[in-house]
Amino acid sequence: MLIDFSVANFRSFGEEQSLSMIAGGKFKDHEHHCVSMPRTEKQILKTSVIYGANAAGKSNLVKAIDFVRDLVVFDVDPAKRIAVNQFRFTDTADQVASFDIRFLAEGRIYQYGFDLNISGIVAEWLVATNDSNREVEIFNRVGQEISLGNLKSFSDDGSTSASALIALKQLGARPNQLLLNKVVDLAPEKRGSLLHSACWWFTACLTVIEPSSHFGSLLTLLDSNKEFSEFAEQFLETIGTGIDALNVEQVEIDTDQMPKEIVEGLQQVGDSEAVFSLGPGSDMRLDTSDSKKMVRRNLMSGHRIGAKDYTLSFSDESDGTQRFMNLLPALFYLSNTCHVFVIDELDRSLHPLLSYQLLKFFTEACPGSGQQMIVTTHETHLLDQDLLRRDEIWFVEKDDAQQSKLTSLANMNIRKDMRIEKGYLHGRFGGVPFIGNTDRLMEFLRCEVGES
Repeated sequence: MLIDFSVANFRSFGEEQSLSMIAGGKFKDHEHHCVSMPRTEKQILKTSVIYGANAAGKSNLVKAIDFVRDLVVFDVDPAKRIAVNQFRFTDTADQVASFDIRFLAEGRIYQYGFDLNISGIVAEWLVATNDSNREVEIFNRVGQEISLGNLKSFSDDGSTSASALIALKQLGARPNQLLLNKVVDLAPEKRGSLLHSACWWFTACLTVIEPSSHFGSLLTLLDSNKEFSEFAEQFLETIGTGIDALNVEQVEIDTDQMPKEIVEGLQQVGDSEAVFSLGPGSDMRLDTSDSKKMVRRNLMSGHRIGAKDYTLSFSDESDGTQRFMNLLPALFYLSNTCHVFVIDELDRSLHPLLSYQLLKFFTEACPGSGQQMIVTTHETHLLDQDLLRRDEIWFVEKDDAQQSKLTSLANMNIRKDMRIEKGYLHGRFGGVPFIGNTDRLMEFLRCEVGES
């Protein structure tokens, strides 16, 4: 689970801002929205909903989390610089962008972060709590110099992780490469459980869904997991999409009939699950049994009209249906050990009641599960204390220096029975657009009424 995330000097974030998922101790409502943090008296929230005007910085917060994940999981081309978009409205040249993230994985608290500029990694660190719940440095990097912590206090295979780090220290990391990225490249058994848990959290637990993106393994999940396929069919039928069946069709294609860059890209990945997305409900992957063939998968949706069955390509379904389908894994994984879904523009193409029901289902379906959903939205119907706790609601607003600032509703003095939606729309909490006088704009139109 995500505990907190801090970012500075990245996109619209100048001074450091932090999103905390730690529950406020003074709030006792919706206690099933919280999960206990091991070996502490604190609790972690399952949900955060972030509001703000257009261009306030909501999406930039999501992009910051995604930027960290990408640098950890995917290697940067050795010949290229890291494409970091630093805060622009400052006179400080070559400022350092900073990222710090705390998370819970396999019952252990990790703190990981790094500083970088256009020249490369300036600093990098990884800390974890040991068996005595004390924070222990695993490694610390300053420029190209790497120092390793004493991992003897970790009983669960700390020696294997130490050996892996010693080897990686000798090899070194490129200026444009994170040390943790080199750990990700190791086989799981060579990482040791201490490092493996940190890698697993970034590669398998954290999922970022942007407004126009699709859940990457959706077709694989539908094709290989009958329970998810049945869950998706029932949910889509329940919300009135008209879909009562889902089917993944597969067609074999010779590789010489496909663009060379697609084939080579999948071959370089070397993963049987690697796919090339062709749009909503369609992708390509290499045939695991024949390297000269590729498999195109198409998601088809079934509709029953009277006594007849009809089949449509999923790409022909409405934007709202496609969007909701890509959010369903967040609901299906509720009973699993860990999944953190960060979703930008939850309400994109969704009816307000559907957005509300999705969050309600997520928070109520599996109390105590280690799943989280962090979303940005403009949907004000979600500002309901019957649905969310006050510490689950955040606002983003830009200051006079055009820096995005994060503020929690938990830090504002409001009544428990207050209508938050009304207060927000009236500008009480910030995070709403400032709309000036439009009379001058109308003058540009110079509308004249004449005879028709």
